[in-house]
Amino acid sequence: MNPIANNVALLLSFFICLSFFPSLNAVPDVSKFCEKLRHKDLCISSYQESYIGRYLPDTARPEVIASIIIKIVVNNASDVSRNLKTTVLEGPKPLTPEVKAKYGICDHEVVSAMKELDKLRTAMEIRNRNAEKYNMKSAVANVENCEKELTSVEAQLPDKQQFNEVLMLKRMLENVEDLVKNLG
Repeated sequence: MNPIANNVALLLSFFICLSFFPSLNAVPDVSKFCEKLRHKDLCISSYQESYIGRYLPDTARPEVIASIIIKIVVNNASDVSRNLKTTVLEGPKPLTPEVKAKYGICDHEVVSAMKELDKLRTAMEIRNRNAEKYNMKSAVANVENCEKELTSVEAQLPDKQQFNEVLMLKRMLENVEDLVKNLG
C-alpha cells in the first residue's frame, strides 16, 4: 500500500474505534442529581457554567459530582471574598470605619466557610459522616454570620452587589447541605 492509503486506513480505524466510546465527550446529567436540592436551577446553572465539570464522564459517581459542586461553591466563595476586599480597598466611595469593619468580618467568615468546605470534601472522601455534618454546619454558620454583618449596615453599603453575592453563596451552601444529606 502507498503511504496515503495507509494514513487513510489508520484514520478510518481510529474513528471506528472512537464510535464505540460515545461517552468520552458526554457530560454527566446533573439535572437528575440537582433535582432533590432546594435551589435546583442554581445547581444546574452553576455546574454548567463551570469549567470544572466539563471533563467528567457521564458515568461519574454521585460522590464525584458532589465533590465538583462543592469545589464550584468554594470557587464562588473565593470570588465573593475577593470582591469584598476590592470594595474596601478600591470601592467607588470611601466607607465608614463601621462598614469597613463589617466587610472585614464578612470576608473572614467567607474565608472560614471555604476552609470548612475543603474539610467537607476531605471528610466525604474518607466517608466520615460526623465530620461532614460538622463542616457543613460550620460553613453555613459562617456565611450566615457574614450575611448578618452586612445586613446590619445594609443602608450604608456602596452598592448591593456584594450583599447579593453573599445571598447567592448562602443558597449555594443550602444546596451543598441538601446534597450532603442525600448522600448520607
